[in-house]
Amino acid sequence: MLKEIFNKLATPDEKQEDIYKTELIFGKSHRIGKNYKGLPSILINTKKNNDLVAPYKGMNIRLRFDINCKIHEKNERENYTILSCISNDDQTIKIFLDICETTISQLGKEPTSKEIKEKTQIIIDLFKELPNKRSSIIGLWGELFLITSSRSISKCLEAWHQHSKDKYDFYNDNEALEVKCTTKTDRKHQFKHDQLISNLSDHYVASIMARENHTKGLSVVDLYNKIREKNLSNHLINKLKTIYYKIVGKLPEEELNDYRYDFDFAKKNLLYFKVSELNTLVNNDQSISDIKYTIDLSQKQKVDNLGKDKFTSYLYFPSA
Repeated sequence: MLKEIFNKLATPDEKQEDIYKTELIFGKSHRIGKNYKGLPSILINTKKNNDLVAPYKGMNIRLRFDINCKIHEKNERENYTILSCISNDDQTIKIFLDICETTISQLGKEPTSKEIKEKTQIIIDLFKELPNKRSSIIGLWGELFLITSSRSISKCLEAWHQHSKDKYDFYNDNEALEVKCTTKTDRKHQFKHDQLISNLSDHYVASIMARENHTKGLSVVDLYNKIREKNLSNHLINKLKTIYYKIVGKLPEEELNDYRYDFDFAKKNLLYFKVSELNTLVNNDQSISDIKYTIDLSQKQKVDNLGKDKFTSYLYFPSA
């Protein structure tokens, strides 16, 4: 929605900062604006108080409080909190507008500066971590595949990267799941040593074998959009967007769509294993860290069922 509104806005003639062509958004007093550089800003109607909140400026976005600016439509100057995209990269602008749509909409009609800073921190953190190079697209495909093929997308999204230290791919109610996805013809997966040291009794590995199919296969963009189409809460949509963009970064959709995998083939070749059944090395030297090794899961015993009444009970489980 914000992208469509922004694209229709004209560019101000005055080449001065903080002069905007705007339109009201979210049925509130907040506005989306375009400056003379053709870049987007979100103008947030803010409660007048004495909160002292530090502004922020990064490589891609900027957050300022109590800024006096000119609104063309009203032909007057008013004070707003302004969250701006300061990059002219098309993909960065798209991500900015997309994530603002589900983040800023959660603010009330007149939030305080502290409330705005707390809510926009998720956007600040996202753009701090936004990668500029290719990430593990096949790994993301595997995670989105599990969510899309599940019986409850909401339950799986709630568990997705939910651990406070982001230690597991999925975690909820003392149950965890690691996702390993490969395009090879075997189940040899690389593990970090710390992934296999677990005190959880219900800790699983999903081994997904993916096969490229450029004509009928699905890309991470396709899976992401399938999930977006579901009737999800604003909170879950925002979570989906944030994790997705942290992984794909600024890679354009055309490039992401070059990598398509056979959805049905992955379902037929999906197996689960229990972490407690996988052997690990014992590291008695604390000076050694970041240990990784490859385990051939085809030589391990797969599990015949997953947890009950927990998020794994909603995951797709191939018939015997």
